[in-house]
Amino acid sequence: MAPKRVIIIAQNQPLDNDAHLRRKLADAEKRAERQSARFPDLDLPWLQREVHRYILDASLFLDGRYTDLLDLMNFVKHGRRFPELTSQNAAQYYSLANTVTLNGIYLHQYLEKHGYAPLVVQNYATQDLSEILTGDALAVCISSNFVFMNDIREMAEEIKQYAPEVPVIAGGMLVKKVLDAGEHFSQRTYEHLSGFRGKVDAFVVEAQGEQTLVKLLQCLERGAPLDEVPNLAYFDGTGRLHFTEREAEEIHMDETAVAWDRVPGKYLRKILPLNSSRGCAYRCRFCTYHWLFPRVSFKSIEVLKAELKAIAGLGFVTHIRFTDDNFTANQARMKTVLEMMIREGFEFTWSSFARASALTPQLVKLMKRAGCEFVDLGLESGSQRILNHMDKRLEITQSRQAVAMLNDAGIISRGSFIIGYPGETPDTFSETLQFINDSGLPYYHPYLFYYTANTLIHQERERWGLRGLGLAWAHDTMNSAEAARLMSRMSAEIDKSFTDGQTYVEEIYKLLRGEGFTPQQIAAIFRLKRELWLAIKDPAPSAASPRQREEILSDLERLVT
Repeated sequence: MAPKRVIIIAQNQPLDNDAHLRRKLADAEKRAERQSARFPDLDLPWLQREVHRYILDASLFLDGRYTDLLDLMNFVKHGRRFPELTSQNAAQYYSLANTVTLNGIYLHQYLEKHGYAPLVVQNYATQDLSEILTGDALAVCISSNFVFMNDIREMAEEIKQYAPEVPVIAGGMLVKKVLDAGEHFSQRTYEHLSGFRGKVDAFVVEAQGEQTLVKLLQCLERGAPLDEVPNLAYFDGTGRLHFTEREAEEIHMDETAVAWDRVPGKYLRKILPLNSSRGCAYRCRFCTYHWLFPRVSFKSIEVLKAELKAIAGLGFVTHIRFTDDNFTANQARMKTVLEMMIREGFEFTWSSFARASALTPQLVKLMKRAGCEFVDLGLESGSQRILNHMDKRLEITQSRQAVAMLNDAGIISRGSFIIGYPGETPDTFSETLQFINDSGLPYYHPYLFYYTANTLIHQERERWGLRGLGLAWAHDTMNSAEAARLMSRMSAEIDKSFTDGQTYVEEIYKLLRGEGFTPQQIAAIFRLKRELWLAIKDPAPSAASPRQREEILSDLERLVT
């Protein structure tokens, strides 16, 4: 008998960023309205609207459309008009919809090993559902690692329109975060989740979830009751969300290695993701990784080497993105990995997350020799007081030294910063601005503090007077509207380090490197986008004003085309 076909949806990068942003903001405002009764001392809807007002104020709009850096490049490439990206033409334009993620590739291999015939949809927005739902399918699996819950509901609804009899399964890290509370949901949350009834047939509530998924697929093949499978949530005959027994999964890292030479070519790109570890040994109080993956697990050096050699053997890969939560945390292992890569003489470059306190001059030199080109640093704040509140275990001097070492070695870095963490004040925010301006950091990404119960700071909420949820919150020293107002100043007040605001710099950077742009050209495009934003914000000509829109767009055209 032929293997049963299982469709895997790995991500849902939008083709229309303007429409996507507006919908995301509208969804968040509906959530704030829905949850407002839980916080009688907070005007949750007002806070959410104010946060969005400042987010929009800090964003570039051209011809009334939200425009990220890739949109801007498409705009000038297309004769200063916004092209309409579709599933048929998206590959012709600059778009994160053309990227691949590891979750789909890994699940393809895992399900194939267990006797299924998987089909990966690397990006839902670029897939014609009528093409893949015409034949029999055992199930459609949606990974929540790179989507929102509302995306899942809408995708499932559309899938059911094409194939109402095919079960839809949702799993991944976001599903784990949202549904982990299980039977302890409030009635209001139950009512919201009821919108998934008739669309999603089962949720896999486990951070890893591979073993649970296979058990569920086997159950569907046999037509057996779902309550035989652990780690599930599904709507029972009464319409209530029923949770099965929890059973933690244990996956050894060597078992997650991908046989890259056996991956179908249509799932591969010149830039590929690779994972060598799971988990993080640190317990930063704002982070959920310690909860999702309480232990750190590593691939063996030999298995990692075999994966790298298989990628090199493909002959077309130019860059690898290590997706480890903290690639440099174990210095001894890191040194061994780098020495192995140098001995093998791999020609591709690579990027990773790194911890500033783990970097030493010797390690950075080895990273450069091994092909490192770009590093993400979780710097989080330029204020030592805030870093201490976060339990970041990082000194400001270490952050400065890390940026300097990377700059000296010719490795590009991006620093992430959380704005509005409990204890934040205008003074501590100014310290962050000063750090970015003085340190020589090439790129930065600001995050507004996001409040969730799955973090350690939630356990200290009374100490800080912390209440609210998501991006609508208040604590003793600031509320989210004030933090968003401060964050909206960053692009104007930071002139030698660059960001794309809502979009991740590292994703744009590696995509453009894959398109053949040099690091210098990419930096110039980021600089010109900032200049254009400033010119539009203050269009009045004066001796001190930024260059005007026409001149900046002409410079962009020369770079992009």
